[in-house]
Amino acid sequence: MHIKPKYSLYISPNLLPCLLAGTIIIAAILAINSLLPQQTLVRTTFPTGMAPGAIHTGLILVSFLGGVALTSALFLPLLRDARARETQLVESQAVLEALNNELHQQATRDGLLGIANRREFERVLKLEWGRSVREHQPLSLLMIDVDHFKIFNDTYGHLQGDRCLQEVTAVLNQASNRPGDLLARYGGEEMVILVPRTDLEGAKALAQRIQALLAERGIAFHASPVGNEVTVSIGVSTVMPTRHLDPHALIQQADEGLYTAKANGRNQTCTVPQMRLLTQREAIG
Repeated sequence: MHIKPKYSLYISPNLLPCLLAGTIIIAAILAINSLLPQQTLVRTTFPTGMAPGAIHTGLILVSFLGGVALTSALFLPLLRDARARETQLVESQAVLEALNNELHQQATRDGLLGIANRREFERVLKLEWGRSVREHQPLSLLMIDVDHFKIFNDTYGHLQGDRCLQEVTAVLNQASNRPGDLLARYGGEEMVILVPRTDLEGAKALAQRIQALLAERGIAFHASPVGNEVTVSIGVSTVMPTRHLDPHALIQQADEGLYTAKANGRNQTCTVPQMRLLTQREAIG
C-alpha cells in the first residue's frame, strides 16, 4: 500500500513582517492615489455614494496601523533578545563575581584554619600602619605559639594536631571579636592578632582573655611538659607608628616578647617595654 508522505506546514518567521509591509505599501499607494486628480489614469474609482475624503482617511489609518504592527513585529523580537542577553550577562557577571570571591578566599585565607594567611596579614599590616600614622593611634600585635606542638603531633598524630589548631583558632576568634581585629596564621602553629587603635594595656587584656578561654576549653594534652592541657605562649607589642618606622618593627617586638615567654617556661604572656634588636637567640624547641 502506497503511503503518501506527510508534509509539515512551515511558516517562515519573516512571513508576518512581509505581509504587513505589503499591506502598508498597498494602503500607501491607495492613499496617494486618492489624492491625485480625477484625470490621473491610476486614480481609483470610488464606489458610488462613498466620499473620497473618507476613503483617504481610512487608507491613512490602515497605513498607520500597519506601520505600528510592522514596527512591533520587527522590534519586539529584538527587544526580547536584548532582554535575554541582558539576563544572561547579569547571570554571567554573578558567576564571575562568585569565582573571583572564591579565588580571593583561596589567595588570602588559610586552607586549614579558615583565617587570614601570612600574605593577607602583611597586606593588612601595611594598611593599618598607614591608618595609625594618619590618626595618631597606637597599633598592637599579639604573636601566639602553641606550646610544645611538636610533642602533641608526635603523641596524637598530625590529624589530631590539625584539630588542635582548629580548636585554638576558635578560641582566638572568640577572644578577638572586634570588627577591626585581624586573626591570621603566621606559620605552622604560630598565629597573630593585629589589634588597631589599642594600647599596650588593651592588648595585654586581650592576651589574658585568650589564656582564660583556652583554659576553659581544656584541650587534652597529657604529654605536655607544661600541664595536662594545651597552652599557648603570647608575645605582645604596641607601637605608635610613624612614617619613618618600618611596620615589621611591630612584628619583631612581638616576636621578642614571645621568645621571652617561651624562655621563661611558656604558658604565659610577655611584653617588651621598648624595642631592641636581638643579636643572638637560642633555639627553643
